[in-house]
Amino acid sequence: MQRAMQRLEHWLDQDARRTTILALLGLLALCALAFFNGLGGLGLMDKTEGLFVEVPRQMLASGDWVTPRWNGELFFDYPVWGYWMVGLSFRLFGLSEWAARLPAALAATATVFALFAVLLLIAPAAERPSRRVGRAGLCAAVLALSPGWVGWGRSSVTDMFLASGISLAILGFVLAWCAGDRPLLRRLGHGALAVFCGIAVLAKGPVGLLLPGLVILCFLLLRRQLLPEVLRTPWPALLALFFGVTLPWYAAATAANGSTFIGRFLGFSNLERFTSVLYSHPGPPWFYLPWLVVLLLPWSLFLPVAVSRLRLWRPEVWRGPAGPRDLPLLAAVWLVVIVLFFSAAATKLPGYILPAVPGGLLLVGLLFTPFEPAGAAGPPFGAGLRWSGAANALLLALAAAAAVLAPRWIGGDPAYPDFAAAIQASPLPLLLAIPLALASLALLLQLLWPGPAEAQAASRRLGRLWLPNAAGFAAVLALVVPVLTPLLDRERLLPIRQLARLAAQQARADEPLVVVGYKRYSVVYYSGRPVLFVSTANGARRALSGREREHVPAAIRASTSPSILLLGSDAELLEFGLGPGDATLLGRRDSHQLLRLPVDRLRRIARQS
Repeated sequence: MQRAMQRLEHWLDQDARRTTILALLGLLALCALAFFNGLGGLGLMDKTEGLFVEVPRQMLASGDWVTPRWNGELFFDYPVWGYWMVGLSFRLFGLSEWAARLPAALAATATVFALFAVLLLIAPAAERPSRRVGRAGLCAAVLALSPGWVGWGRSSVTDMFLASGISLAILGFVLAWCAGDRPLLRRLGHGALAVFCGIAVLAKGPVGLLLPGLVILCFLLLRRQLLPEVLRTPWPALLALFFGVTLPWYAAATAANGSTFIGRFLGFSNLERFTSVLYSHPGPPWFYLPWLVVLLLPWSLFLPVAVSRLRLWRPEVWRGPAGPRDLPLLAAVWLVVIVLFFSAAATKLPGYILPAVPGGLLLVGLLFTPFEPAGAAGPPFGAGLRWSGAANALLLALAAAAAVLAPRWIGGDPAYPDFAAAIQASPLPLLLAIPLALASLALLLQLLWPGPAEAQAASRRLGRLWLPNAAGFAAVLALVVPVLTPLLDRERLLPIRQLARLAAQQARADEPLVVVGYKRYSVVYYSGRPVLFVSTANGARRALSGREREHVPAAIRASTSPSILLLGSDAELLEFGLGPGDATLLGRRDSHQLLRLPVDRLRRIARQS
């Protein structure tokens, strides 16, 4: 094995262009597998994706690309970058789930390739091509094969647009910081920093500038280089680029909507989201610690040994000339600052820390392929990495066992009664378990296989512990996604989609569509109609009578129809108060129904509830 690896490295070192092309082709295949494999095979997920995608659909239909609207009302929860990207995709490729998710997949892919390019550009010219390209390819592949980046890279929500914008901005700073005597590279890095900060601000608001700014500020303070870097930064050019990206839309939105935009966007969606709990999403200060482990699995198991081996706590690591050896410190600051920032916020959701994921994974990649001084091989890998590998193997083995056993433990969901049986009857448990078990076995073999006794040979074996993880996760994506996607869509998403489209066909003029119980926001997209979301009959009565105005579309408040359409599961409709003969059945899909209910009967049900 060792001789084969040496021959491969020798062959790669003979032609740097060949090595780079092979790495690019490999990354392209990984990204196709991670982000584009079955991308359009799943209906829109509720709640967030169903809500987010409807805004660009309404922009495309109305021709108004300045003011976001959802469900017939102004919607300033997010700025417009993600909406514009999805709307452009709709215009080019038509309305579809694939077109809705394509921009997020491209943003995730762009970050992977940007990480590869930056690491390649800042690597010492004297390094062997196999080492230089291998480091860049490994770090990029680790990002492409992480659950957090894959999950949000396949979802049309704002999180990936913000995370990719922040990540590309920080990578632009890395390029400028490590440029040395290459002024063109420094200018390119500064330009990317300004442009992608602007895009991040267009994607989510001021946090798109605040977070990369805090990361860079803390890094420069640790390096004692804040003032020198401030003095040599071309601020006029950077500010011109940043405001050139951000100001046109913010000015147009303010001109079109005045104080409504300012109060709703800056006040509610930014300040209140940080200082108050919104949409029932609280969390303790340590909320993100387990989520960080999950989003980076299985690579997160190597984070402690990465911090230890790279010796980030030592002051001498923070000194010395600017260069690529600063990257582990910057990656650690990137990870810690973003997680701490969102831990201090009152509203907490797992996707908020997605911008920290590339920083954490960069630390792991640099653990296996660090930047070392010319001629130095670095200290050999030792017990810390061995223990991390053992924990990794144990985790994969437990996950393989759970994949086989868990379908038997899945409880029945009254809203989707056939889902558990469909999972058990499918090959999914084995398709998931086999790659995980083989990866666990490969890790154990690397840890336990008797090889040359010398420390250097043992260290080289430990340095390849990343390989079973990468191969196992790639195999899961290749085998599981094509089977899971249509099953999940058929059992959980198709019934709602079909009933929403049926509602669009069956609705009478001015007849409100009411979704009962869980807020299935995708119904707005699939029906093409304003929708009222309620839990009780009294809530529906108050909204239809005009007594309740918040979150009630104007078209529904103005309705004079003698009947309404109700969509919900059997259990939700029963809890709503419907009894036999109260409503006319228009359609049923599994345990979900579409009903027509006279308004006067709704009032009677509300009085009885």
